[in-house]
Amino acid sequence: MKSLRKSIASIVSIASIASIASIASILSSCERYELELYNDGKADVHFDYDWMTQYGEYPEGMTLIMAKDGDAFTYYDATNSVQELTTRLEAGEYKLTVMNRTFAEFGTMQFYQRGSHDALYAQSNTWTQNEEQAWDEGRIYMEEPERIGVAVDTIVVPKTIDDLVFRPWDQEAQDQTVHINRQLVIKPMTTTLHIRCKVVNVQYMRAVEGYIAGMADGFLLNQGWRRAQTGTIKLEHWILRDRQWEVSDSTAAAPAATRATAADSIFTGWITTSVETFGLPRGRELLRWRTPESNLIVLHFTLIDGSSIDFTYPVGKIIHYVGDDGETEIFTQASVSLELNLELVAPVITQEPTLPYAQPEGTGQFDAEVQPWDDEEDIDVSF
Repeated sequence: MKSLRKSIASIVSIASIASIASIASILSSCERYELELYNDGKADVHFDYDWMTQYGEYPEGMTLIMAKDGDAFTYYDATNSVQELTTRLEAGEYKLTVMNRTFAEFGTMQFYQRGSHDALYAQSNTWTQNEEQAWDEGRIYMEEPERIGVAVDTIVVPKTIDDLVFRPWDQEAQDQTVHINRQLVIKPMTTTLHIRCKVVNVQYMRAVEGYIAGMADGFLLNQGWRRAQTGTIKLEHWILRDRQWEVSDSTAAAPAATRATAADSIFTGWITTSVETFGLPRGRELLRWRTPESNLIVLHFTLIDGSSIDFTYPVGKIIHYVGDDGETEIFTQASVSLELNLELVAPVITQEPTLPYAQPEGTGQFDAEVQPWDDEEDIDVSF
């Protein structure tokens, strides 16, 4: 038994020595290679986002979407880094879309066809006037859109190699690495409609509201053009300003205190409001492309006695983008963010809103007295 243990120990020792010798032999026979770097053929791409030139402000966050070699989006990045991005892209054609915020962060519009660069569009949310006894009960309105800015572009990354290219780490690269720098100018997709209307017998007015129909209900992100589909926007937040007595004969020289009782004197004023909108629908941007019925405005006045009166005007040939005098023949995509103006005054309209006589509620007086308004004071006449 003792001799058997000695034999086993001898065998183990011999095996250990043989293993060590084998490992040493392997290590001594290894060849050493210099450290190598490789080029994968991707391009260095740098994007600069220009928010200030046209959009006018930096957002808190933004989204970059790309479609590679086709229409389907393959890259989506929501980030708070809104000024620049450096990345590496494989060879191919990339369709880019940049916008402030993310799809989910807009509360006044929805985005559809979100997997497609070419088909992606935004459409206004709507709400219905459900208030009982409201003058416009049951009417469907579009939400005033929040500010949204978009840039689109296409870049092509060329293919420079077929496979990985290796080189010693201490040698300069001989491959043709592509460097692409792109500035993306973000353009506003909303604009402002300014409305100004002259009112006769304005002293009988307590409040005013209304709506305008025929405005675009959204826009195409990949083009910037507005959609051809239309909707209606409620007009609130009216201001009364520029009040004055207007006379037509010798009573013009009468003292202000007596003009209110002059038979041929009228008290006029201008009501104004501004509303955010996507603008006019595609194909109806220019005055010459519209009929009077293309747009309709309705003004609902509440008088000082609690009664109301409505005025309706077809304004398709009156509402216009800044700079359009009716003779303009070309409308470019860059013009969709121009502001819109609409002024309702004779002779552009047949007759200005003329309010009937009314006396204040709860009084027994025969004639309504004109409020002692300051001519420089703007009065809020919204509900």
